[in-house]
Amino acid sequence: MNAADRPGNPRISPTAYATASAWAHYGFDGAPAMDTYRGRAMLAGLQVATGLLGPFIPALAPGADILYWRHRWFSAWVEACQPSLVIEIGAGLSTRGQTYARCHPETTWVDLDLPGMVASRRQRGGVPNLPNYQLAAGDLLAPPLAGELKPVAPGSTVVLTEGVMDYLDRPSKRRAWQAIAQLLRRCGGGRYLCEVYPLRQFAPRLRPPGEMAGRWIQTALRRANSSLWFHQDEALAWLRDSGFDQVRILTEDELPGAGQAIPAHRRAFCLIEARVETPARAAAA
Repeated sequence: MNAADRPGNPRISPTAYATASAWAHYGFDGAPAMDTYRGRAMLAGLQVATGLLGPFIPALAPGADILYWRHRWFSAWVEACQPSLVIEIGAGLSTRGQTYARCHPETTWVDLDLPGMVASRRQRGGVPNLPNYQLAAGDLLAPPLAGELKPVAPGSTVVLTEGVMDYLDRPSKRRAWQAIAQLLRRCGGGRYLCEVYPLRQFAPRLRPPGEMAGRWIQTALRRANSSLWFHQDEALAWLRDSGFDQVRILTEDELPGAGQAIPAHRRAFCLIEARVETPARAAAA
C-alpha cells in the first residue's frame, strides 16, 4: 500500500518539533512554550547539514532562516486576507493560530493535525481558552476534510499548509489539493496558501567536488523528484487540475521584508496562492 492509498502521513509530524524550536529561536509570539529538547536537536542537525551542503547547493545555505521567512510570510498573507475563518492544516506546534485568534476575535481559527500531534500539543498546554480558537484532529488524506466545519460568509475562508505538501508523493498531493479545493467550495469559496521547493532551485547550482559526489547528489535529486517539482509551473498546473479556479505565485511586494530576506534567486521555496471563487463570481465568469 502506497501513501496515496492509506489515510494520513505519519512522516510529517516529527519535523514539527524542529520548526517549533526555530520559531522559538526567532522569537515568534508564544513559540517558546512549544520549544523542546527534541526540536533543538533536530534544528541543530538541520543547521549542520545545510552548513555542509550550502557551498554546493546555495539554496540550502540560509539554513533555519528559510523557516523564519516562510513562517513570517505565511502569517503576513493571512493578515492581508482579513478572513472570517482560517484553517491551518498540519499546524504542528505552531502558535500562530492562537496569537491571531487572540488579536482578531472576529476571526475563527482552526488548527488541524494528525491525532498524535494534537495529543502532543494538548500535553504542552497548546489549547488556549478562546471562543474563536479550535485545535482539532483531522486527516488531509481522509475525506471529507474538516467535514464538521460550518461555512461562514462566502469567500472569507482561507486554508494554509505550511511545511506539509512537499512531504507527500504526487498522487497524495493531488488528493490533498482536491480535498482542500472541495473544502473551500463547501465554504462558498476562499483562498489557499502553500509553498513548494522547486528542484530547479537546487540542481542548476550544484558544484560538487568530483564525479562521485556528483553521482550521489544526482541520485538524491532523482529520489526527491517523486515528491518535489522541478519547476513551480508544474505545481501551478496540478493545482488547477485539482479544482482551483485561479493560481498564482506571490510577488516580492507581497512579502514583507523581502529586500532583507534571502534573495529570490537563492530562495529554496516560493509561495503559491490558489483560489476557489464564490458561486456568484464563478457564475459571472
